[in-house]
Amino acid sequence: MTTQSRRSQSWQESVSDIEWLSTSIVHDLRNPLGAIYAAAEMLIDLDPGLTQVQRLATNIFRAAGRMRELLADLNRIRLGTTPTPEMCNIREVIAAATNAACAETENGRVQILLEVPEGIELPLIRPRMQSVFFNLIANVLEAMPAGGRLHMAAREVSSFVLIEMEDTGPGIPDEIRDRLFEPFVTAGKHGGLGLGLALSRQAILNHGGDIWIEPAAGARLVIRLPLNRDRFAGGR
Repeated sequence: MTTQSRRSQSWQESVSDIEWLSTSIVHDLRNPLGAIYAAAEMLIDLDPGLTQVQRLATNIFRAAGRMRELLADLNRIRLGTTPTPEMCNIREVIAAATNAACAETENGRVQILLEVPEGIELPLIRPRMQSVFFNLIANVLEAMPAGGRLHMAAREVSSFVLIEMEDTGPGIPDEIRDRLFEPFVTAGKHGGLGLGLALSRQAILNHGGDIWIEPAAGARLVIRLPLNRDRFAGGR
């Protein structure tokens, strides 16, 4: 067998392993996740007087809902099905991601200012883009455990929407600034895999957009997304 043939066989085996793994994940997690989702829903309705139980059950319910969406997305990718983008109100997408991130991190000490006008609609695969904003906002909240401020603004520029995120946290470490969106790059985050920003950037690129950092006292990210459906790159 030639070197080229061995490489081809190794690649095919790797792809096969990934397909098997994704199939196994979708299959094996669906039932326990369904049980968690249903149990959390029952706890929410159990006793409105138990505020702490209500809060925890709601957080579990939302987290399980996000996991169900991610598994459904993974299953679509496994089957080779590209989700169809829908026209979404970007303020609603960001607000939903903000609520989920605040609930999951339980950090109510960060003031989040949304300066996003009503009525800006653009073609998005909503679960994916909501996951992008969830990851970005959760990163900010985790970087400022003692509190601070996150300002998020959006504006239309030509055929694009620019979404600016700037916080009052410690900023991006110099040693990873140039590699921030590369896989497995992380700094100061306990247990972090360094995949969140890389996956977020890929999702934005798949939407025909881009993301970059700009100089600021804290961390400042700018996201560009197209208003025109024709610019949408889909799942490619």
